[in-house]
Amino acid sequence: MAVQKRTSNVKARFGWGVAALFMAAASSSAMAATTKTLIDYFQPTPIICPLTSNTWGAAGVLPRDVCNGLEDSTNTQWQYWDGKILRGVDGKYHLYAGRWPQNKGFADWPNSVIVGSVSNGSLIGSYIPSATTPFSGKEQNVTGITLNNGTNVLLDSPGKIYESTSLADPWTSEGTLQVTANGSTISTATTENQSIWQNAAGGFLIISRTFQEMTSATNILGPYLIQATIPSLQSQGYEDPVVWCSGGQYHLVANMYNARKAMHFTSADGITKWTNMGLAYDPTTDFIRYTDGTINHWYKIERPGVFMEAGHVAAFTFAVIDVDKTLDLANDIHGTKIIVVPFDGVTFDQDNPGPGSAGCPADSGTGGTGGTGGMGGSAGGSGVGGESGNGGTSGGHPGSGAAGEGGGRGGSSGGIGGSNGTGTGVGGANGGTLGSTGSAGISGGLAGTGGGLAGSSGAAAGIGGASGPIGMAGANGGAGGESAIAGSGGNAGGPGTGNDASASGCSCAAAGFATSGENVWGAFILLIFAFGSLRRRRAPLRQSTVDRPPR
Repeated sequence: MAVQKRTSNVKARFGWGVAALFMAAASSSAMAATTKTLIDYFQPTPIICPLTSNTWGAAGVLPRDVCNGLEDSTNTQWQYWDGKILRGVDGKYHLYAGRWPQNKGFADWPNSVIVGSVSNGSLIGSYIPSATTPFSGKEQNVTGITLNNGTNVLLDSPGKIYESTSLADPWTSEGTLQVTANGSTISTATTENQSIWQNAAGGFLIISRTFQEMTSATNILGPYLIQATIPSLQSQGYEDPVVWCSGGQYHLVANMYNARKAMHFTSADGITKWTNMGLAYDPTTDFIRYTDGTINHWYKIERPGVFMEAGHVAAFTFAVIDVDKTLDLANDIHGTKIIVVPFDGVTFDQDNPGPGSAGCPADSGTGGTGGTGGMGGSAGGSGVGGESGNGGTSGGHPGSGAAGEGGGRGGSSGGIGGSNGTGTGVGGANGGTLGSTGSAGISGGLAGTGGGLAGSSGAAAGIGGASGPIGMAGANGGAGGESAIAGSGGNAGGPGTGNDASASGCSCAAAGFATSGENVWGAFILLIFAFGSLRRRRAPLRQSTVDRPPR
């Protein structure tokens, strides 16, 4: 209804041409907002080693990067499954997986043991396995987390907990999970294929293969109280849950092993009212792709895991196999590995905001790393005391960027007689820079008002964003050029020119309107300016035509 009303106003004021553009933009924006699911946020994977077909695997997984994740590229020693990345205090990435001999085929997976591996540099890999494993016995379905206090934890399917302070230190066994039934209706529990999460308040949530949800208020070993089950997932053949909190709500990805795809669910409290948000991943689609456009289609993608950075998912890990598990036999050309796929968790959380809670706070909106706001325009070339431009605000949409990455820059010099720009970004650890000192003089224009709203905790981020800016040029005369107005994305708009009355257009040639609803509005506003300008130029012609006597 609101869109229709705005459209009617546009028709009345500017005619059908601009109105049609407005309706198309609004329709496109609404459609994009309603059709994206989790699978749309996976990103192209950087290539670590040259893609090769000189390795094992069915045609659909060739060529590929054998340095992505963890694998035995010779296919003569090991099979790998599960997969969880943790980051050590030294900044190195460690991937933990289940491993068993290749000459036993896939069917030997119940005898797998945990093995650690370390990346040679990047999050993507290559991960080099340790020569020895610090764990003994069968250790299936390994996963883990980094606790709020920085301690690293691994959890296996038998329910055993291991801890390490730095990942370089030895792992110590802390014991086995204790689970207590909650009431007469929920009396069983499983410790297979578990996913574990520690919330912001310090409590623990575990979701098992049978989708029983268990909580412990303070102790990672429990006792865990079974709070609920998700019966719809139990009955529809789901397994391999992975749970996390980001953007003010809990997320759950669960794999349908028969359908060979996974779905994404959300919940405000992580226990009740899980809502199906649509497709999470599907191996028949083209979502596993390299930066050069090459696509891999693994037959099965299971055991999803998430790696978090600054409160957002930065990558998923998957256990993959190139054929049906029953066809992966001893000493053949088929096998398994762990792959790492980048994920745009910042945009994902911006597009899927939750209500927030004590255990899962809403997105903090910390100062974004994307795009510092535009600099203030220069002082007016004539008139009395032009104002200086205001400093642009910093950062991307709420939640983008790292915490405390500061306010925007302060304005340029004040008008004649202006005072200093103010500059400190509110909440940013490294706030905006000070505006220049205004010259002494006549009647004192105002200086730029510096820092962007970086936002601590839940404060809003700056106006700048992820795609491309729209810089508006300054006005001529008494008032100095206004600041460039950061668009819905990316880098700063250029400075307003201020002194040239004819320079009233956009300061950035490529504004990047295609992917953002806010950018569509920016484009629409520019069209209105252009159309208004055209009408003003044509008005005298229409008047002279009316005054001309009839033929």
